[in-house]
Amino acid sequence: AEFKDNKWLSYLTVEKPDSEVTDEEVDAKLENERKNLAELVVKEGAAENGDTVVIDFVGSVDGVEFDGGKGENHSLELGSGQFIPGFEDQLVGAKSGDEVEVKVTFPEDYQATDLAGKAVFVTKVNEVKAKEVPALDDELAKDLDDEVDTLDELKAKYRKELEAAKEIAFDDAVEGAALDLAVENAEIVELPAEMVENEVHRAMNEFMGNLQRQGISPEMYF
Repeated sequence: AEFKDNKWLSYLTVEKPDSEVTDEEVDAKLENERKNLAELVVKEGAAENGDTVVIDFVGSVDGVEFDGGKGENHSLELGSGQFIPGFEDQLVGAKSGDEVEVKVTFPEDYQATDLAGKAVFVTKVNEVKAKEVPALDDELAKDLDDEVDTLDELKAKYRKELEAAKEIAFDDAVEGAALDLAVENAEIVELPAEMVENEVHRAMNEFMGNLQRQGISPEMYF
């Protein structure tokens, strides 16, 4: 604290986090953007977790088909959790042309309460597709950003973007920490009645002004 301009000023100190961007963070951003360019390509062989199977299926309970239990040429990514628990696991290892009887138990909280219990889905695998990501090279860099010519240029650009984002995030964090610290150290004082009265008048004037702009006079409102 210091005495300045005829009053005591108190200072609070908070630590600002390090905003340095690591090579690992740059590589992670690049890999994420690279995966976004992945394409599904038909593959030979068994389906694995992460692969997408294109399936026809018909579901039944006790041999009776139920509404909403049928689909054709549905693309399902194995491991995504899109279908009932246990369904996708039983398609791991299936190949194009296989027919699999997928047996599942509907959860108690399933959206269709009349489907409680065990069900069988006769499932035909039409295709198995795997994600194919582009090579990590200068061509990828150009595809991701038409303002760069090489992978190194793209990495440098990503580093600047990450640094800028960190600076903003850390500035916000510092401001929040400073406010928290100020509140912890604040002393509650009684507000002058004149200050409260002025705020009431300001709020009332603003409110009545809004009404008048809508064509409502004070007399009409009251």
